[in-house]
Amino acid sequence: MHQANAEDATRASDHEARSAAPQPSDLTPVYNERGIIAESYHDLQGLGVLRAAREAYPLPKASNESTVRAVFQSVEIALLNLTDLVTRAAADIEQGFLGPATVKMFWARGFHRVLTCLSTIPHQLGLVRSAIDPQGVLRIDDSPAFGEYVQAINRFDRAVLQHAEAGELQLPTTLAHETLDSVAFNLLHLARICNHESTIWERNLTEVLVSAPVPSYAAFVVAKGMRDTVFDRVLTGDTYFTQFRGLHQIPETLGEEVNDHLEQAIRDVQSNQLPQAIAHLSDVNILTEGILTALPAIVDNLATADYHQIRENLGLTSGSHSICLRYHMFTHLYEQLWEEIGIHMTGWLKTECSVEMIEAAIRQVDQTRFEDHHAWMIHLLLNECAQFQTFIFQWRDEHLHLPRNNLGGDFTKSLTGSSDAVKAVKYMRDAARARDPMRPLARARDPRHEHTKMPRGQLAQYLESSSSLDSQILTTTGHTTQQRFQNVQERLGFFANRCPFSAPPKRKA
Repeated sequence: MHQANAEDATRASDHEARSAAPQPSDLTPVYNERGIIAESYHDLQGLGVLRAAREAYPLPKASNESTVRAVFQSVEIALLNLTDLVTRAAADIEQGFLGPATVKMFWARGFHRVLTCLSTIPHQLGLVRSAIDPQGVLRIDDSPAFGEYVQAINRFDRAVLQHAEAGELQLPTTLAHETLDSVAFNLLHLARICNHESTIWERNLTEVLVSAPVPSYAAFVVAKGMRDTVFDRVLTGDTYFTQFRGLHQIPETLGEEVNDHLEQAIRDVQSNQLPQAIAHLSDVNILTEGILTALPAIVDNLATADYHQIRENLGLTSGSHSICLRYHMFTHLYEQLWEEIGIHMTGWLKTECSVEMIEAAIRQVDQTRFEDHHAWMIHLLLNECAQFQTFIFQWRDEHLHLPRNNLGGDFTKSLTGSSDAVKAVKYMRDAARARDPMRPLARARDPRHEHTKMPRGQLAQYLESSSSLDSQILTTTGHTTQQRFQNVQERLGFFANRCPFSAPPKRKA
Protein backbone atom coordinates (compact mmCIF):
# COMPACT_ATOMS: atom_id res chain seq x y z
CA MET A 1 0.00 0.00 0.00
CA HIS A 2 2.64 2.44 -0.32
CA GLN A 3 5.35 5.10 -0.24
CA ALA A 4 8.71 4.21 1.25
CA ASN A 5 11.33 4.02 3.95
CA ALA A 6 14.78 5.68 3.72
CA GLU A 7 16.57 3.92 6.51
CA ASP A 8 19.50 1.53 6.68
CA ALA A 9 19.38 -1.90 8.26
CA THR A 10 21.80 -3.03 10.93
CA ARG A 11 22.26 -6.32 12.70
CA ALA A 12 21.46 -6.82 16.34
CA SER A 13 23.92 -8.65 18.57
CA ASP A 14 21.87 -11.83 18.16
CA HIS A 15 22.34 -11.51 14.39
CA GLU A 16 18.67 -10.80 13.75
CA ALA A 17 18.38 -8.06 11.12
CA ARG A 18 16.48 -4.98 12.18
CA SER A 19 15.56 -1.72 10.52
CA ALA A 20 17.98 0.93 11.74
CA ALA A 21 17.56 4.64 12.13
CA PRO A 22 17.78 6.56 8.84
CA GLN A 23 21.11 7.94 7.75
CA PRO A 24 21.64 11.64 8.49
CA SER A 25 20.45 13.84 5.65
CA ASP A 26 22.05 17.00 4.32
CA LEU A 27 18.58 18.43 3.66
CA THR A 28 17.39 21.26 5.89
CA PRO A 29 13.77 20.72 7.01
CA VAL A 30 11.44 22.42 4.54
CA TYR A 31 7.82 23.47 5.12
CA ASN A 32 4.94 24.58 2.94
CA GLU A 33 1.63 26.12 3.97
CA ARG A 34 0.32 22.76 5.22
CA GLY A 35 3.35 21.66 7.21
CA ILE A 36 6.66 19.85 6.95
CA ILE A 37 7.81 18.22 3.72
CA ALA A 38 9.09 14.71 4.39
CA GLU A 39 12.73 13.83 3.75
CA SER A 40 12.16 10.07 3.83
CA TYR A 41 9.51 7.41 4.16
CA HIS A 42 10.89 6.60 7.59
CA ASP A 43 9.95 10.09 8.79
CA LEU A 44 6.80 10.38 6.69
CA GLN A 45 5.20 7.25 8.14
CA GLY A 46 6.52 7.58 11.69
CA LEU A 47 8.43 4.30 11.52
CA GLY A 48 10.90 5.39 14.19
CA VAL A 49 7.97 5.94 16.56
CA LEU A 50 6.58 2.52 15.65
CA ARG A 51 9.90 0.85 16.35
CA ALA A 52 10.21 2.65 19.69
CA ALA A 53 6.74 1.37 20.63
CA ARG A 54 7.74 -2.23 19.91
CA GLU A 55 10.95 -1.82 21.90
CA ALA A 56 9.13 -0.18 24.84
CA TYR A 57 7.53 -3.53 25.67
CA PRO A 58 9.77 -6.23 24.14
CA LEU A 59 8.32 -9.67 23.41
CA PRO A 60 9.87 -12.88 22.03
CA LYS A 61 10.12 -12.61 18.25
CA ALA A 62 7.68 -14.57 16.08
CA SER A 63 5.78 -15.71 19.17
CA ASN A 64 2.03 -15.97 19.73
CA GLU A 65 2.16 -12.94 21.99
CA SER A 66 4.17 -10.78 19.57
CA THR A 67 1.83 -11.71 16.73
CA VAL A 68 -1.37 -10.88 18.57
CA ARG A 69 0.24 -7.67 19.81
CA ALA A 70 1.04 -6.64 16.21
CA VAL A 71 -2.61 -7.22 15.30
CA PHE A 72 -3.89 -5.13 18.21
CA GLN A 73 -1.38 -2.37 17.47
CA SER A 74 -2.77 -2.28 13.92
CA VAL A 75 -6.26 -2.16 15.40
CA GLU A 76 -5.25 0.85 17.51
CA ILE A 77 -3.97 2.65 14.40
CA ALA A 78 -7.24 1.94 12.57
CA LEU A 79 -9.38 3.06 15.52
CA LEU A 80 -7.47 6.33 15.93
CA ASN A 81 -8.00 7.03 12.23
CA LEU A 82 -11.69 6.19 12.52
CA THR A 83 -12.09 8.54 15.45
CA ASP A 84 -10.39 11.31 13.48
CA LEU A 85 -12.67 10.73 10.49
CA VAL A 86 -15.95 10.45 12.39
CA THR A 87 -15.17 13.48 14.58
CA ARG A 88 -14.42 15.57 11.49
CA ALA A 89 -17.55 14.23 9.75
CA ALA A 90 -19.66 15.24 12.76
CA ALA A 91 -18.17 18.74 12.66
CA ASP A 92 -19.01 18.96 8.94
CA ILE A 93 -22.62 17.97 9.59
CA GLU A 94 -22.93 20.43 12.45
CA GLN A 95 -21.99 23.13 9.92
CA GLY A 96 -24.37 21.75 7.28
CA PHE A 97 -21.63 20.34 5.01
CA LEU A 98 -23.05 16.94 4.05
CA GLY A 99 -20.76 16.45 1.05
CA PRO A 100 -17.43 16.64 2.93
CA ALA A 101 -18.94 14.53 5.74
CA THR A 102 -19.91 11.85 3.23
CA VAL A 103 -16.38 11.68 1.85
CA LYS A 104 -15.10 11.04 5.37
CA MET A 105 -17.64 8.26 5.79
CA PHE A 106 -16.35 6.60 2.61
CA TRP A 107 -12.93 6.57 4.26
CA ALA A 108 -14.49 5.31 7.49
CA ARG A 109 -16.05 2.38 5.65
CA GLY A 110 -12.60 1.49 4.34
CA PHE A 111 -11.12 1.49 7.84
CA HIS A 112 -14.02 -0.57 9.22
CA ARG A 113 -13.31 -3.25 6.63
CA VAL A 114 -9.64 -3.17 7.54
CA LEU A 115 -10.68 -3.67 11.17
CA THR A 116 -12.98 -6.55 10.28
CA CYS A 117 -10.12 -8.32 8.51
CA LEU A 118 -7.72 -7.64 11.39
CA SER A 119 -10.26 -8.93 13.91
CA THR A 120 -10.36 -12.36 12.27
CA ILE A 121 -6.59 -12.84 12.38
CA PRO A 122 -6.30 -13.98 16.03
CA HIS A 123 -8.96 -16.62 15.39
CA GLN A 124 -7.33 -17.79 12.14
CA LEU A 125 -4.00 -18.07 13.88
CA GLY A 126 -5.58 -20.27 16.52
CA LEU A 127 -4.05 -18.13 19.22
CA VAL A 128 -6.77 -19.17 21.65
CA ARG A 129 -6.32 -22.87 20.90
CA SER A 130 -2.52 -22.73 20.82
CA ALA A 131 -2.28 -20.86 24.11
CA ILE A 132 -2.13 -24.04 26.19
CA ASP A 133 -1.33 -22.04 29.28
CA PRO A 134 -2.86 -18.60 28.64
CA GLN A 135 -1.47 -16.03 31.00
CA GLY A 136 -3.31 -12.91 29.84
CA VAL A 137 -6.20 -11.56 27.86
CA LEU A 138 -6.75 -8.57 25.59
CA ARG A 139 -10.19 -6.98 25.41
CA ILE A 140 -11.14 -4.32 22.89
CA ASP A 141 -13.22 -2.58 25.59
CA ASP A 142 -9.94 -1.75 27.35
CA SER A 143 -8.52 0.02 24.29
CA PRO A 144 -8.13 3.79 24.79
CA ALA A 145 -8.72 4.31 21.06
CA PHE A 146 -11.90 2.23 21.20
CA GLY A 147 -13.26 4.42 24.01
CA GLU A 148 -12.58 7.53 21.96
CA TYR A 149 -14.30 6.02 18.94
CA VAL A 150 -17.43 5.27 20.95
CA GLN A 151 -17.57 8.94 21.96
CA ALA A 152 -16.98 10.05 18.38
CA ILE A 153 -19.80 7.91 16.96
CA ASN A 154 -22.14 9.31 19.62
CA ARG A 155 -21.31 12.85 18.53
CA PHE A 156 -21.80 11.87 14.87
CA ASP A 157 -25.20 10.33 15.59
CA ARG A 158 -26.34 13.41 17.53
CA ALA A 159 -25.27 15.67 14.65
CA VAL A 160 -27.17 13.64 12.04
CA LEU A 161 -30.28 13.27 14.17
CA GLN A 162 -30.35 17.00 15.02
CA HIS A 163 -30.01 17.72 11.30
CA ALA A 164 -33.00 15.45 10.70
CA GLU A 165 -35.05 17.01 13.51
CA ALA A 166 -34.42 20.45 12.00
CA GLY A 167 -35.89 19.22 8.72
CA GLU A 168 -32.59 19.61 6.86
CA LEU A 169 -32.26 15.85 6.32
CA GLN A 170 -35.36 13.81 5.46
CA LEU A 171 -34.64 10.29 6.71
CA PRO A 172 -37.84 8.56 5.46
CA THR A 173 -37.73 10.16 1.99
CA THR A 174 -33.99 9.72 1.57
CA LEU A 175 -33.96 6.05 2.55
CA ALA A 176 -37.16 5.16 0.66
CA HIS A 177 -36.63 6.96 -2.63
CA GLU A 178 -33.03 8.07 -3.13
CA THR A 179 -30.06 6.09 -4.38
CA LEU A 180 -26.28 6.30 -4.71
CA ASP A 181 -26.40 9.54 -6.73
CA SER A 182 -27.63 11.31 -3.58
CA VAL A 183 -25.19 12.74 -1.02
CA ALA A 184 -27.76 12.38 1.76
CA PHE A 185 -28.45 8.75 0.89
CA ASN A 186 -24.74 7.95 0.76
CA LEU A 187 -24.23 9.50 4.18
CA LEU A 188 -26.95 7.34 5.76
CA HIS A 189 -26.04 4.23 3.74
CA LEU A 190 -22.37 4.46 4.73
CA ALA A 191 -23.32 5.06 8.36
CA ARG A 192 -25.37 1.88 8.55
CA ILE A 193 -22.68 -0.16 6.79
CA CYS A 194 -20.03 1.15 9.18
CA ASN A 195 -22.24 0.48 12.18
CA HIS A 196 -22.79 -3.16 11.26
CA GLU A 197 -19.10 -3.68 10.46
CA SER A 198 -18.26 -2.32 13.91
CA THR A 199 -20.38 -5.00 15.56
CA ILE A 200 -18.40 -7.66 13.68
CA TRP A 201 -14.92 -6.54 14.65
CA GLU A 202 -16.01 -5.64 18.18
CA ARG A 203 -17.35 -9.17 18.72
CA ASN A 204 -14.22 -10.78 17.27
CA LEU A 205 -11.99 -8.72 19.54
CA THR A 206 -14.12 -8.97 22.67
CA GLU A 207 -11.63 -11.27 24.36
CA VAL A 208 -8.41 -12.74 22.95
CA LEU A 209 -6.20 -14.96 25.10
CA VAL A 210 -2.47 -14.31 25.14
CA SER A 211 0.23 -16.75 26.24
CA ALA A 212 2.03 -14.02 28.18
CA PRO A 213 1.13 -11.81 31.14
CA VAL A 214 -0.85 -8.68 30.23
CA PRO A 215 -0.36 -6.02 32.91
CA SER A 216 -2.90 -3.83 31.10
CA TYR A 217 -4.15 -3.40 27.56
CA ALA A 218 -2.49 0.01 27.21
CA ALA A 219 0.88 -1.25 28.47
CA PHE A 220 0.96 -4.50 26.47
CA VAL A 221 -0.20 -2.94 23.19
CA VAL A 222 1.78 0.26 23.89
CA ALA A 223 -1.32 2.32 23.13
CA LYS A 224 0.43 5.64 23.70
CA GLY A 225 3.09 4.64 21.15
CA MET A 226 0.37 3.94 18.60
CA ARG A 227 -1.20 7.34 19.25
CA ASP A 228 2.20 9.00 18.86
CA THR A 229 2.72 7.09 15.60
CA VAL A 230 -0.59 8.26 14.13
CA PHE A 231 -0.33 11.89 15.19
CA ASP A 232 3.41 12.64 15.36
CA ARG A 233 3.07 14.42 12.01
CA VAL A 234 -0.12 16.20 10.95
CA LEU A 235 -0.95 18.79 8.32
CA THR A 236 -3.19 21.81 8.59
CA GLY A 237 -6.44 21.84 6.64
CA ASP A 238 -9.11 19.27 5.80
CA THR A 239 -6.90 16.57 4.27
CA TYR A 240 -6.58 12.79 4.38
CA PHE A 241 -2.89 12.85 5.23
CA THR A 242 -3.44 11.04 8.54
CA GLN A 243 -5.40 8.30 6.76
CA PHE A 244 -2.77 8.05 4.02
CA ARG A 245 -0.20 7.43 6.72
CA GLY A 246 -2.42 5.05 8.71
CA LEU A 247 -2.95 2.78 5.74
CA HIS A 248 0.83 2.58 5.35
CA GLN A 249 1.52 2.17 9.07
CA ILE A 250 -0.72 -0.90 9.39
CA PRO A 251 1.15 -2.90 6.69
CA GLU A 252 4.47 -1.80 8.20
CA THR A 253 3.36 -2.95 11.67
CA LEU A 254 2.19 -6.35 10.42
CA GLY A 255 5.13 -6.55 8.04
CA GLU A 256 7.68 -6.44 10.85
CA GLU A 257 5.95 -9.43 12.43
CA VAL A 258 5.78 -11.24 9.09
CA ASN A 259 9.51 -10.79 8.63
CA ASP A 260 10.25 -12.23 12.05
CA HIS A 261 8.17 -15.32 11.19
CA LEU A 262 9.95 -15.61 7.83
CA GLU A 263 13.32 -15.53 9.58
CA GLN A 264 12.27 -18.26 11.97
CA ALA A 265 10.85 -20.37 9.13
CA ILE A 266 14.20 -20.12 7.33
CA ARG A 267 16.05 -21.25 10.45
CA ASP A 268 13.61 -24.14 10.86
CA VAL A 269 14.24 -25.32 7.30
CA GLN A 270 17.99 -25.07 7.90
CA SER A 271 17.64 -27.29 10.98
CA ASN A 272 15.26 -29.76 9.27
CA GLN A 273 12.31 -28.74 11.48
CA LEU A 274 9.74 -28.64 8.69
CA PRO A 275 6.55 -28.75 10.81
CA GLN A 276 7.74 -25.67 12.69
CA ALA A 277 8.62 -23.93 9.40
CA ILE A 278 5.16 -24.71 8.05
CA ALA A 279 3.56 -23.26 11.18
CA HIS A 280 5.50 -20.00 10.87
CA LEU A 281 4.71 -19.68 7.15
CA SER A 282 1.05 -20.31 7.91
CA ASP A 283 1.20 -17.37 10.32
CA VAL A 284 2.88 -15.32 7.59
CA ASN A 285 0.10 -16.01 5.12
CA ILE A 286 -2.62 -15.14 7.61
CA LEU A 287 -0.91 -11.88 8.57
CA THR A 288 -0.45 -10.86 4.94
CA GLU A 289 -4.24 -10.74 4.57
CA GLY A 290 -4.14 -7.78 6.94
CA ILE A 291 -1.45 -6.13 4.83
CA LEU A 292 -3.41 -6.58 1.62
CA THR A 293 -6.69 -5.31 3.05
CA ALA A 294 -5.20 -1.84 3.58
CA LEU A 295 -4.84 -1.29 -0.18
CA PRO A 296 -8.52 -1.09 -1.22
CA ALA A 297 -9.20 1.37 1.59
CA ILE A 298 -6.75 3.86 0.12
CA VAL A 299 -7.32 3.03 -3.56
CA ASP A 300 -11.10 3.40 -3.36
CA ASN A 301 -11.16 6.64 -1.36
CA LEU A 302 -8.12 8.73 -2.26
CA ALA A 303 -9.32 11.09 -4.99
CA THR A 304 -6.72 12.66 -7.28
CA ALA A 305 -7.49 16.13 -5.91
CA ASP A 306 -7.20 14.94 -2.31
CA TYR A 307 -3.86 13.29 -3.02
CA HIS A 308 -2.63 16.44 -4.75
CA GLN A 309 -3.42 18.43 -1.58
CA ILE A 310 -0.81 16.44 0.33
CA ARG A 311 1.57 15.38 -2.43
CA GLU A 312 4.26 17.97 -1.87
CA ASN A 313 4.39 17.09 1.84
CA LEU A 314 5.33 13.50 0.96
CA GLY A 315 8.69 14.83 -0.16
CA LEU A 316 11.40 12.73 -1.78
CA THR A 317 9.75 9.39 -1.02
CA SER A 318 8.77 6.42 -3.12
CA GLY A 319 6.86 3.21 -2.62
CA SER A 320 9.96 1.30 -3.68
CA HIS A 321 11.86 2.44 -0.59
CA SER A 322 9.99 0.40 2.02
CA ILE A 323 12.71 -1.57 3.77
CA CYS A 324 10.21 -3.73 5.65
CA LEU A 325 8.14 -4.67 2.59
CA ARG A 326 10.13 -4.03 -0.58
CA TYR A 327 13.51 -5.20 0.69
CA HIS A 328 13.22 -7.48 3.71
CA MET A 329 9.94 -9.22 2.88
CA PHE A 330 9.70 -9.20 -0.91
CA THR A 331 13.40 -9.66 -1.64
CA HIS A 332 15.88 -10.63 1.08
CA LEU A 333 13.90 -13.12 3.15
CA TYR A 334 11.78 -14.31 0.21
CA GLU A 335 14.91 -15.23 -1.73
CA GLN A 336 16.65 -16.85 1.24
CA LEU A 337 13.56 -18.89 2.12
CA TRP A 338 13.45 -20.38 -1.36
CA GLU A 339 17.20 -20.92 -1.43
CA GLU A 340 17.06 -22.94 1.81
CA ILE A 341 14.07 -24.98 0.63
CA GLY A 342 15.90 -25.77 -2.61
CA ILE A 343 18.98 -26.89 -0.66
CA HIS A 344 16.80 -29.03 1.60
CA MET A 345 14.92 -30.75 -1.24
CA THR A 346 17.95 -31.51 -3.36
CA GLY A 347 19.92 -32.64 -0.31
CA TRP A 348 17.08 -34.99 0.64
CA LEU A 349 17.09 -36.46 -2.87
CA LYS A 350 20.91 -36.37 -3.04
CA THR A 351 21.02 -34.40 -6.27
CA GLU A 352 22.60 -31.15 -7.41
CA CYS A 353 21.00 -27.85 -6.36
CA SER A 354 20.21 -26.40 -9.79
CA VAL A 355 17.00 -24.78 -11.01
CA GLU A 356 16.22 -27.82 -13.16
CA MET A 357 16.79 -30.29 -10.32
CA ILE A 358 14.75 -28.22 -7.89
CA GLU A 359 11.87 -28.26 -10.35
CA ALA A 360 12.24 -32.03 -10.73
CA ALA A 361 12.37 -32.40 -6.94
CA ILE A 362 9.11 -30.50 -6.57
CA ARG A 363 7.41 -32.87 -9.01
CA GLN A 364 8.74 -35.88 -7.15
CA VAL A 365 7.59 -34.45 -3.82
CA ASP A 366 4.09 -33.87 -5.13
CA GLN A 367 3.91 -37.34 -6.69
CA THR A 368 5.06 -39.20 -3.55
CA ARG A 369 3.50 -37.02 -0.87
CA PHE A 370 0.92 -39.62 0.19
CA GLU A 371 3.47 -42.45 0.49
CA ASP A 372 6.33 -40.56 2.16
CA HIS A 373 5.92 -38.53 5.36
CA HIS A 374 8.87 -36.26 4.59
CA ALA A 375 7.55 -35.61 1.08
CA TRP A 376 4.22 -34.67 2.66
CA MET A 377 5.96 -32.14 4.92
CA ILE A 378 7.80 -30.60 1.97
CA HIS A 379 4.55 -30.53 -0.02
CA LEU A 380 2.83 -28.56 2.75
CA LEU A 381 5.84 -26.24 2.96
CA LEU A 382 5.65 -25.62 -0.79
CA ASN A 383 1.94 -24.87 -0.52
CA GLU A 384 2.67 -22.11 2.00
CA CYS A 385 5.39 -20.74 -0.30
CA ALA A 386 2.98 -20.68 -3.23
CA GLN A 387 0.45 -18.74 -1.17
CA PHE A 388 3.09 -16.24 -0.05
CA GLN A 389 4.26 -15.81 -3.64
CA THR A 390 0.67 -15.11 -4.70
CA PHE A 391 0.33 -12.43 -2.03
CA ILE A 392 3.49 -10.63 -3.16
CA PHE A 393 2.41 -10.40 -6.77
CA GLN A 394 -1.14 -9.50 -5.88
CA TRP A 395 0.25 -6.66 -3.72
CA ARG A 396 2.41 -5.46 -6.61
CA ASP A 397 -0.53 -5.58 -9.04
CA GLU A 398 -2.95 -3.81 -6.69
CA HIS A 399 -0.35 -1.18 -5.81
CA LEU A 400 -0.40 0.06 -9.41
CA HIS A 401 -3.76 1.69 -8.69
CA LEU A 402 -1.99 4.41 -6.71
CA PRO A 403 0.24 5.95 -9.40
CA ARG A 404 -2.48 5.40 -12.01
CA ASN A 405 -5.15 7.21 -10.00
CA ASN A 406 -3.08 9.94 -8.41
CA LEU A 407 -0.25 10.73 -10.85
CA GLY A 408 -1.43 9.61 -14.26
CA GLY A 409 0.53 8.90 -17.41
CA ASP A 410 2.19 10.70 -20.31
CA PHE A 411 5.59 11.04 -18.62
CA THR A 412 4.38 12.28 -15.25
CA LYS A 413 7.40 12.20 -12.96
CA SER A 414 7.41 10.59 -9.55
CA LEU A 415 8.43 12.46 -6.41
CA THR A 416 11.88 10.89 -6.63
CA GLY A 417 12.33 11.74 -10.31
CA SER A 418 11.32 8.66 -12.31
CA SER A 419 10.54 9.97 -15.79
CA ASP A 420 7.18 8.16 -15.92
CA ALA A 421 5.87 7.01 -12.54
CA VAL A 422 3.27 4.53 -13.83
CA LYS A 423 5.70 2.90 -16.27
CA ALA A 424 8.37 2.74 -13.56
CA VAL A 425 6.07 0.84 -11.20
CA LYS A 426 5.00 -1.51 -14.01
CA TYR A 427 8.63 -2.13 -14.85
CA MET A 428 9.48 -2.98 -11.23
CA ARG A 429 6.53 -5.37 -11.07
CA ASP A 430 7.43 -7.10 -14.32
CA ALA A 431 11.12 -7.25 -13.45
CA ALA A 432 10.26 -8.88 -10.12
CA ARG A 433 8.20 -11.50 -11.93
CA ALA A 434 11.01 -12.17 -14.39
CA ARG A 435 13.57 -12.83 -11.67
CA ASP A 436 11.20 -14.45 -9.17
CA PRO A 437 13.21 -17.23 -7.48
CA MET A 438 10.02 -19.27 -6.89
CA ARG A 439 9.24 -19.62 -10.60
CA PRO A 440 10.32 -23.30 -10.52
CA LEU A 441 7.49 -23.97 -8.05
CA ALA A 442 4.88 -22.56 -10.43
CA ARG A 443 6.40 -24.34 -13.44
CA ALA A 444 6.64 -27.69 -11.66
CA ARG A 445 2.96 -27.62 -10.76
CA ASP A 446 1.76 -26.16 -14.07
CA PRO A 447 4.15 -26.57 -17.04
CA ARG A 448 2.12 -23.98 -18.99
CA HIS A 449 2.89 -21.37 -16.37
CA GLU A 450 5.71 -18.98 -17.24
CA HIS A 451 5.64 -15.54 -15.64
CA THR A 452 7.82 -13.88 -18.27
CA LYS A 453 5.97 -15.20 -21.32
CA MET A 454 2.38 -14.48 -20.42
CA PRO A 455 0.82 -12.72 -23.44
CA ARG A 456 -1.05 -9.49 -22.98
CA GLY A 457 -4.75 -10.23 -23.10
CA GLN A 458 -7.22 -8.73 -25.53
CA LEU A 459 -8.77 -6.54 -22.84
CA ALA A 460 -5.38 -5.26 -21.64
CA GLN A 461 -4.41 -4.38 -25.22
CA TYR A 462 -7.63 -2.44 -25.71
CA LEU A 463 -7.32 -0.57 -22.41
CA GLU A 464 -3.79 0.50 -23.33
CA SER A 465 -4.89 1.73 -26.76
CA SER A 466 -5.48 5.43 -27.42
CA SER A 467 -9.17 4.78 -28.17
CA SER A 468 -10.04 3.60 -24.65
CA LEU A 469 -11.52 5.81 -21.93
CA ASP A 470 -8.88 4.46 -19.55
CA SER A 471 -6.08 5.91 -21.66
CA GLN A 472 -7.85 9.27 -21.81
CA ILE A 473 -8.31 9.32 -18.03
CA LEU A 474 -4.68 8.34 -17.47
CA THR A 475 -3.40 11.05 -19.80
CA THR A 476 -5.70 13.74 -18.40
CA THR A 477 -4.70 12.85 -14.85
CA GLY A 478 -1.05 13.07 -15.87
CA HIS A 479 -1.46 16.50 -17.44
CA THR A 480 -3.28 17.77 -14.32
CA THR A 481 -0.51 16.46 -12.06
CA GLN A 482 2.22 17.97 -14.24
CA GLN A 483 0.54 21.38 -14.26
CA ARG A 484 -0.07 21.43 -10.51
CA PHE A 485 3.42 20.22 -9.61
CA GLN A 486 5.82 21.90 -11.99
CA ASN A 487 8.41 21.90 -9.20
CA VAL A 488 8.30 18.08 -9.20
CA GLN A 489 8.08 17.78 -12.98
CA GLU A 490 10.95 20.20 -13.61
CA ARG A 491 12.90 19.20 -10.46
CA LEU A 492 12.85 22.70 -8.97
CA GLY A 493 13.22 23.96 -5.39
CA PHE A 494 13.10 21.18 -2.80
CA PHE A 495 12.62 18.59 -5.54
CA ALA A 496 15.91 19.55 -7.19
CA ASN A 497 17.58 17.69 -4.32
CA ARG A 498 18.92 14.22 -4.86
CA CYS A 499 16.83 11.54 -3.17
CA PRO A 500 18.82 10.49 -0.06
CA PHE A 501 17.56 6.90 0.01
CA SER A 502 19.97 4.00 -0.41
CA ALA A 503 19.18 0.29 -0.38
CA PRO A 504 19.81 -1.46 2.94
CA PRO A 505 22.23 -4.33 3.48
CA LYS A 506 20.75 -7.76 2.78
CA ARG A 507 18.81 -9.16 5.72
CA LYS A 508 19.65 -12.78 6.44
CA ALA A 509 18.23 -15.20 8.98
